[in-house]
Amino acid sequence: MARKLATKVSVTSDSQGLYFDPACGAGDLLLGVAKRLPIAPTLQETILDWSKRLAGWDISPDFVRMAKARLVLLAASRCRVRPSSQGIALDSVFPRISARDFFSRSMPLQPDDVVVMNPPFSYIPTPYNCDWSSGQVNAAAVFTEKVVRDAPAGLRVVAILPEVLRSGTRYDRWRRVLSSLARIRSQRTLGQFDKWTDVDVYLLDLVRASSESVHGGNEALSAGRARGGVGRRFSVHVGPVVPHRHKKTGPDVRFIHARSVPAWGECKELGETRRFNGRLFLPPFVVVRRTSRPGDAKRAVASLILGDAPVAIENHLIVLVPRDASAATCKELMWRLASRKTDAWLDKRIRCRHLTTRVLSTLPWWDSP
Repeated sequence: MARKLATKVSVTSDSQGLYFDPACGAGDLLLGVAKRLPIAPTLQETILDWSKRLAGWDISPDFVRMAKARLVLLAASRCRVRPSSQGIALDSVFPRISARDFFSRSMPLQPDDVVVMNPPFSYIPTPYNCDWSSGQVNAAAVFTEKVVRDAPAGLRVVAILPEVLRSGTRYDRWRRVLSSLARIRSQRTLGQFDKWTDVDVYLLDLVRASSESVHGGNEALSAGRARGGVGRRFSVHVGPVVPHRHKKTGPDVRFIHARSVPAWGECKELGETRRFNGRLFLPPFVVVRRTSRPGDAKRAVASLILGDAPVAIENHLIVLVPRDASAATCKELMWRLASRKTDAWLDKRIRCRHLTTRVLSTLPWWDSP
C-alpha cells in the first residue's frame, strides 16, 4: 500500500515540497516516500536532506521514535553504510516528525506540499462542528475533512481510506463536502488492506480548490446520487424490523428474514409470523440480502415475494418494490440481478461488506446479460 501511494505522488529529485503524514504511526507511508527520495554523498547529509522533506505527527511518542529509527536505517541501507557504533540520537533527527495530536492543531503547509495519509479506521464521536453526520463515524472521514479544510489552495492530498467512505450511503454528505472543497484527481480501489485486516480500501487523490462549491469535475466522488435504471422502476428500502430492538407488539403479520427465503426463489406461502406495528410491504416485491462482499459468486442474492398480505421484513434485507406493482417487473429485476454484469458493476462500485439502497437504486437496467 505504501509503495502504491508513493508511486502515485511521483516522488522525484526535482520535487521540493514537504511530504506530511498527519497520522504517521510507525512511518510506513513516510518510508514509502523516502525510498524514492534522492540520497546525498554521506549518511548524515542524506538524513539532513530527508529531514527537510518529511514530516509526520502521531499521538504515540513510541511510534514517532520507531518512525525515525526506521528512516535512519533506510537511509543507511540506501547509502550502503552502517550507522556509527555510538548510534544516532533520534531526538536530533527528523525534527518535523513529532508526537502531536492532529485534531488539536494544524500543520502549516504550502501549496507545493503533499499530504500522504492512512488515518485510523476506528469509530469516534463526531466533532461538535461536524455538519455531515452525527453519532459515531469513521475517524478516517474526520481526518480527511480536517486536512482538506486546513489545506491551502493547490495542496495535494493522497490518502488510503476505507471503502465505506467511497460508497457507503452514510457518507454521501461527507463526499459532498469534499466535492465542495477539492478537485478530485482520481479514486482507485485497492482491495483488502492486508491479510490481517479484513477491510477493503481505496486510494483517493485530490487537490484543494481555491474556493468552495467546486462540484464540476467531481462526478466520480459524488457518483450514485442520481437514480439509475433500477431506481426509476423500483422504490428501494431497508427492511424496518430489527429483531433485537423491536418488541413483539402490534398485529401478527407475515415475517421474512435472510434465512427464511430461498436464494433466487419465489415465495408465496410464508409460514413465519411475528407481531410488529411498523411499516409493512405488500407483494409483489424483491428482497436482496444486504450482506455481500467483493468477489462473492453473486453480489445481489435475491428472492421474489408474492401473495396478497402485507409482510414485515428484517433489516438484513433490502426491499425493492416495483413502481408499477407488477410481478413481471420483479422477475425482470431478478434476471438482471443474477447477471454477470451486475456482479462486475457492484464489485467496482461498492467494496463494502454490505449493499446499500443507494447503490442498488443506481444499478443499470441491463438490456442483455
